[in-house]
Amino acid sequence: MPYQNQQPAAGQTGLNWLMHPPGLRTLAAMLESTYGETLRQPRPNFGLAGLGLDTPGGSVTVQEETVLDAPFGRLLRFRAGTADAPPLLLVAPMSGHAAAQLRDTVLGLLPDYQVHVTDWADARDVPLSAGHFGLDDYIDYVLRFMRAIGPGAHMVAICQSCVPALAAAALLAEDGDPAQPRSLTLMAGPIDARIHPSPVNRFATGAPLDWFETELISVVPAPLPGAGRRVYGGAMQLVASIGMEQRRRLTSVAAGLGDPLIFWRAMLELGSALPPQQPVLDLAAEFYLDNLREVFQRCALARGMLRHRGRPVRPDRIRHGTLLTVEAASDEICGAGQTRAAHALCTGLPASALQHLDVEGATHRDVFSGPHWRAQVLPELRRMLAHPPEARRAAV
Repeated sequence: MPYQNQQPAAGQTGLNWLMHPPGLRTLAAMLESTYGETLRQPRPNFGLAGLGLDTPGGSVTVQEETVLDAPFGRLLRFRAGTADAPPLLLVAPMSGHAAAQLRDTVLGLLPDYQVHVTDWADARDVPLSAGHFGLDDYIDYVLRFMRAIGPGAHMVAICQSCVPALAAAALLAEDGDPAQPRSLTLMAGPIDARIHPSPVNRFATGAPLDWFETELISVVPAPLPGAGRRVYGGAMQLVASIGMEQRRRLTSVAAGLGDPLIFWRAMLELGSALPPQQPVLDLAAEFYLDNLREVFQRCALARGMLRHRGRPVRPDRIRHGTLLTVEAASDEICGAGQTRAAHALCTGLPASALQHLDVEGATHRDVFSGPHWRAQVLPELRRMLAHPPEARRAAV
């Protein structure tokens, strides 16, 4: 049974139909009907448990365990070799892909670190009785996970997770919490989405919030566990990505496409709407809309306006440890300078504690997976984690 769409809002005008085309909900329903079983497969596992790793000291075996299990996400721990390896929290993005996409990232950090990963749940599998999940809840989970790991942990955030990870680090630092991260690494995340906006940024800012709520949000159908929950569904995510990827190709012929069905048929003929190769995770509607509003439309953290449950988030309160930002030179999702913008916010750290890496020839995914990750990013990250520059508390 396809997801139930919300009713369209009346009287919405002024939208650029190439940027926010009509017919999104119709095509999403078609994809859901055709590929629904693929979309609804369980999220993939890392497949690392029991894997043997060759190290200078000999072969070691990867162990996987669940440290904490909560309705909207688990805290997983991967270990290989000694049990006293420093802990590290890898904050996976909640962007429609399973945390297992970070398998290469985890492998690169083992066995020198105990790698903890935020394994976010698929919102379609979370019953309504678990409550809602918004950006405040996401930050709460990061805080809870850091406290479960304990003092001395490093934190590494990727893509969407960079803003809530920096917010959590700032809150822990302001409170003098022993769980505040020993170091913070932000990779390809929109700390300030106003800088060199990408197609993703333009899509997020090109319509009022109520357009996204009306056109993109649907309801999980029975008999799925999350029946009745409002979500940004997997099929709709695929449709939105099709539009963003192919809009430029269609610009030259769009003038002759007055019918939305013809428009989407052209999209399909360009070969962009292929059946998904892996499940796509539904996102809780509250989180998707919160993230859209606070990160992209208001750029709240960069403008000093972000609040967590009414409390101001102040990155300048981070006064210990180091900050490493990583950007891909050819990032198609996060514009150049958006992640590095964290340096201007963390004014409590001295210049010696601020580091930045531009990954030449890399696209968005390359910063955490594949040859660029292994050859350029991982060596620099390991060097910083093992031998951080001295970070004295800045004068107030």
